[in-house]
Amino acid sequence: MQNPLITLTTDWGYNDFFSGMVKGRLYSSIPNVQVVDITHGLEPFQLARAIFAVRHACMGFPSGTIHIIDATAAHDDTAPYILVEYLQQYYICADNGLPSAVFSDHPFRAVAIGVVEYNHDDFRTFAAYHIYCPVATQLALGASLSDIGAPIEAFCPYMPIHYIQTSNLLKLYIAYIDSYGNAILNISHQEFESIRAERKFEMQVHEVSLSQVDRAYSAASSAGRGRAALLLTVSATGYLQIAMRQYSAEQYFGLRMHESITVRFF
Repeated sequence: MQNPLITLTTDWGYNDFFSGMVKGRLYSSIPNVQVVDITHGLEPFQLARAIFAVRHACMGFPSGTIHIIDATAAHDDTAPYILVEYLQQYYICADNGLPSAVFSDHPFRAVAIGVVEYNHDDFRTFAAYHIYCPVATQLALGASLSDIGAPIEAFCPYMPIHYIQTSNLLKLYIAYIDSYGNAILNISHQEFESIRAERKFEMQVHEVSLSQVDRAYSAASSAGRGRAALLLTVSATGYLQIAMRQYSAEQYFGLRMHESITVRFF
């Protein structure tokens, strides 16, 4: 690859040295490489948040991009390490449910990574450094999937929580909470409008009822609802979100991941 592009999506946090270790190895091994930090702020062991981040942040990169995903990995033999080619990009990660959730809706190719080959001292405490970096280096230098491992046909399954729909009710849940405290729901605006079918609705969020989808955060004040008002709008992902202007909806209302939200149509 010329000027290979590698992204990092992890739960390492920003206070430790892990990203520096990985970047140093990549820059030392791959000529003209560019390394992009998507996030290191994923909450450890929260697989749903990692899935949401990968699904909505990685797909817009150019063909040939290599993505290193080190989030909620077991760092042992219970979650095999794999390489996935999906929509002309490459993803190096653990088969911990994330690949099933993100890559199963389109054709993909995947191989199991031979841990012994890339980890001669048999330490596995930092998969991104000991295993993922050498795989990314091989890819960037022209290796094929078959050079790296044996094919796999299916991923470890992931059982997401889907919304529940009846004739007049819709039960949603909070799929992701961003750093601003906005709670993103598990339904896209397009899906919601299709189910709504131009009916009026009432979404109950704790003691607050929401009955419209606002186009901007400023709608709360322009409608006379005040700066601290809760509103329903659409996030950059295209999914509905519960938000506040200049406040954290998560903290102000005590919202939490996987909390259920009910919508009534009439």
